Amino acid sequence: MTTTETKAVGSEQALALYNRVHPEYAKLKDHWEFCNACYIGGQEWFAGNIHRYHKEGDQEYAARLQRATRINHTREVVDLIQKYIFKSPIARDASAGADVQAFWKKATRDGRNVGELMAEVSTATSVCQRVAVVVDTETGPVVTLSQAEAEEHKRAVYAYVVMPWDILDYSFSKTDGKLNWIKLREWVRDDEDPLQVDMNMIERQRLWTRDGWMLFSRRVPVGTEKDGGIELKDMGRHDLGEVPVRLVDHISLTGKPYRSAGLVDDVAYLDRQVANYLSDLDAIIQDQTFSQLAIPAESLPSDQKGAKKNMLEFGTKRVFTYSAGIGSSARPEFLSPDPKQAGVIQSTIDMIVAHIYSTIGLAGERTKQDNAVGIDNSSGVAKAYDFERVNALLLSKAQRLQAVENWLAEMVRKWNGERAPNNTDLVTYPDSFDVATLGDELVTAQALQKIEAPIELRREQMREILAKLLPATKDETWKKLNAAIDKWDVQPKVAPGMGQPGAGGKPAGAPNRQGSVTAKTPATPKTNAK
Repeated sequence: MTTTETKAVGSEQALALYNRVHPEYAKLKDHWEFCNACYIGGQEWFAGNIHRYHKEGDQEYAARLQRATRINHTREVVDLIQKYIFKSPIARDASAGADVQAFWKKATRDGRNVGELMAEVSTATSVCQRVAVVVDTETGPVVTLSQAEAEEHKRAVYAYVVMPWDILDYSFSKTDGKLNWIKLREWVRDDEDPLQVDMNMIERQRLWTRDGWMLFSRRVPVGTEKDGGIELKDMGRHDLGEVPVRLVDHISLTGKPYRSAGLVDDVAYLDRQVANYLSDLDAIIQDQTFSQLAIPAESLPSDQKGAKKNMLEFGTKRVFTYSAGIGSSARPEFLSPDPKQAGVIQSTIDMIVAHIYSTIGLAGERTKQDNAVGIDNSSGVAKAYDFERVNALLLSKAQRLQAVENWLAEMVRKWNGERAPNNTDLVTYPDSFDVATLGDELVTAQALQKIEAPIELRREQMREILAKLLPATKDETWKKLNAAIDKWDVQPKVAPGMGQPGAGGKPAGAPNRQGSVTAKTPATPKTNAK
């Protein structure tokens, strides 16, 4: 497939294209789906991830699955990163064009704004390493000849996220390094008529090139593979000069164009191990509560009918027998697991959970007492020390999201026929993720005032306060405020008409502590010279 024109595709070519999946993506599909399932959670997650004991019966295993609970550390890790990334407001230039402004308000087909779209992109990359962001329009672009026609034929542009298991294959250009083409999978359903809804999800594949697109679908099988071949459902041109798809990574791996690294690549498996240990702990608690009854075989009735009746009357758990020997005085007794086993499991859970958060620099989100509880109640000092490790990750992720959002604005302009290059960034993400709040900065400023810190230091502190007080200020306002800070003088000034300071640093004529008025220094009387 060339980048200059969309060629016609024959049946054999279409079938080969439809069935082709990049080898790297075929190998990682199970891993991506597992990480995503760990993040989503739900009761159905336990069926494939809680391991069966050795020689555990079907009934016991089913009962243990019914009781299974889980603290979703995978989701909590991702959501903590999200909390810090979008903690500060994102600056979007109010001077952007009307088409970009409309896209920011409604960036998806279901009406979500661009902030919600970028939050979805950030979450998806943290969970599944790499996703694709597609910018499309309902009716396609219009090449206009005048500004009036351009304003009249504006097109509603929207974007959506494609998960990695639906990114089937793509190619990079050897000249500029951008996408040459990409093949994405789509799932649709015929549900226009509520009385005749097709319950089957239909798989389609869309091929994007630098000048157009093709939509393929598999025919309904009739009886042979040839009859169930591939058909070209639709095609069109966009003439954008580039593929309207951008691959977004959580962290890029150098020299790996088809692979990336996710935030929870290891966390998800540790999270599953914690869930299994919690299920083991639950089994021990159940066996401690409902101990197992052991009965000497010699004490059982000889007839089967009587034995069955007595069995049904014994406790709530299974009963096993043992031979105590003829004439033995052994009595029935209850057996339960060693309680030390529960302590070993609990300490192992604490260690794994602590490792989950420390590996990504968020150990400050847990204390030593609640590592397995999932409560964010650690001190601010612990967070401040530990957060330095994750600050670089947040900055890198914010820069990627900023680049993607500025690319979205550029694609919106191109879809609407605006071909003039514009290298100005309309969107700016925060470049600092320290944990000090505005209140902390104000307390520091007061402390600097009390110790009479140098004016240069206090000016820099004031800039920190300004950054937190007005994070989304325009460049012109920033320049004015910074110029005012440069001229800022913290030396006390005497108000007009107050005179010179009196005793105790008070202005002359000011009431003292006893309420009397400080006497003014009498003026020297003039004498007439003779």
